[in-house]
Amino acid sequence: MRLSVWLPLAVLSALPPVCGAAARPHYGGTLRVEIHAAPASLDPAAPDAAPLASLVFEPLVRLDAAGVPQPCLAVSWQHDASAKRWQFNLRPGVKFHDGFPLVASAVVASLQSVLPGVAIAAGSDAVIIRADRPMPGLALDLAHNGLVFAHNAANGLVGTGPFHLSSWEPGRHAILAAYDDYWGGRPFLDAIEVQMGRPLRDQFVDLEIGKADIAELGPAELRRTTERGRTVWSSAPINLIALVFARGRAPDPRVRHALALSIDRAAMHNVLLQKQGDISAALLPQWLSGYAFAFPPAPDLPRAQALTAPLPPQARTLTLAFDPAIVAARSLAERVAVNARDAGLTVQVSPQSSQADLRLVQIRLTTFDSGRALAAVAAALGFEPPPTASTPEALYDAERGLLDGWRVIPLFHLPELYAAANRVRVFVPPPLTRLGDWRFENVWLNGTAP
Repeated sequence: MRLSVWLPLAVLSALPPVCGAAARPHYGGTLRVEIHAAPASLDPAAPDAAPLASLVFEPLVRLDAAGVPQPCLAVSWQHDASAKRWQFNLRPGVKFHDGFPLVASAVVASLQSVLPGVAIAAGSDAVIIRADRPMPGLALDLAHNGLVFAHNAANGLVGTGPFHLSSWEPGRHAILAAYDDYWGGRPFLDAIEVQMGRPLRDQFVDLEIGKADIAELGPAELRRTTERGRTVWSSAPINLIALVFARGRAPDPRVRHALALSIDRAAMHNVLLQKQGDISAALLPQWLSGYAFAFPPAPDLPRAQALTAPLPPQARTLTLAFDPAIVAARSLAERVAVNARDAGLTVQVSPQSSQADLRLVQIRLTTFDSGRALAAVAAALGFEPPPTASTPEALYDAERGLLDGWRVIPLFHLPELYAAANRVRVFVPPPLTRLGDWRFENVWLNGTAP
C-alpha cells in the first residue's frame, strides 16, 4: 500500500521512475474527480465547500509537508513578543481571477468573519492583526482557515488560486479551469471536472472502469484498492465519529454512562473500518491536542451491566439514528446496538429519525488551532462552546467538561482517503494537505483517459 501522508517522498515513491518523454510532466488534460459531498456553494465559509474551495481560494500562509508555515499570499510575517500583534506582508503582483490586484483591504474583509473579536487593519501592502490575547498559533490557523476572496458582481466570489470556476451545478457538477495568470505558474492540468453526490461504491466502480481519475475511499474499497497497487492519498485523522444524545433524551445519566462503557471500539476499528484512523474517546485527535490518550476508550462491560441492572425496562430502550453519508454508518450503528445489548440496553437503529434518542454523527475538523477546533466541535454537537483556552491544561479541562455526563460519546478519528488512477502523476507538494485540502496545481496526466 502506497500512502502519501503529507510527505513528499511518499508521493514520489508512488510514481514510476522518470525515464523518457512520456514520464515528464506536461500540460493539458482534464482531471476527473468524484466526491460524495454535494456542496451547494464554493463559499469558503460553507462547511462542505472544502476541499473544492482550496483550488480556487488561497490563504496568507500555507503549510509544507512537515507542517511548517510557508509563504503563500503573504511573503513574510512577524509578530511581537506577546504574539498579540501580527503583520503579514502581501505578495506583490497577485491577481484575482477577474484581473483585479490583491490588496490589503480584500484580505481584511475575508478574515473578519474568520477572526471574530480581533482587530484587523489594512496597511501599505500588509495586513495587521491585533488581539487582546496571545495568538502563537495564528499562522497555523490561517493556513487552512483564512482563505482570501473578493466579491465580483458578475461571477460572485473570486479567488487567487490555481483554478477558477468555469461551470457550477450546485451539489451535482463543477468544472474548474486552469488560471493562466496564476502567480505560482500555470497548473499542468487544463481543467478539473468534479462529480458531486456520488456514493462511495459508485465512485470505486467508476475508478475501476476508467470513468474517474480520483475517487474517495471507504473501508470496503480500501483493501481492494491497495491490492490492485493503486496510489492512495490520505489526510490526517480529521473526522470525528461520535454518538450524541438529543437534548432531553435519556435523562438518566446511568443509561448514557452504560452505553459509553459497552462500546467495543477496537472490534469496530479492526473489522468495520479496516484499521483506518484512530480509536478515541476524546473529541480532539491526539495529533492536535496532545492529550487524547488521557480519555480511555476501553469498554467495561461488568460496570455497564451494574449500571443498567436497577433501571426499569423503558429507561433501557433507546433509538439510534445515523446519516447514511457517514462512512460505514449503518454497520457502526448496528455494532453499537449489539454492544449495548450485552450491557442490558436495547438500541433500535434507524436512518435519519428526527425522534431518535441519539445520533451517529461525523464532524470535520477545519483548523489547527485546538481551542477553536474544540469550540467548533461543541457548536456542531449543539453544546455551548467552552471559553477560549490559552493553555493545554485549560483546553483539557474544557473538553473534560463537554464529555462529563456522557451526552456525547466519541468513537473514532478518521482520515479522508482518495485513490488515484494510474495516469495521475504528482510532484511536490503532496496533493492532499493534512486537513484534507486539495493541492492539484502540480498534478499532471500521463496519457489519455481510457
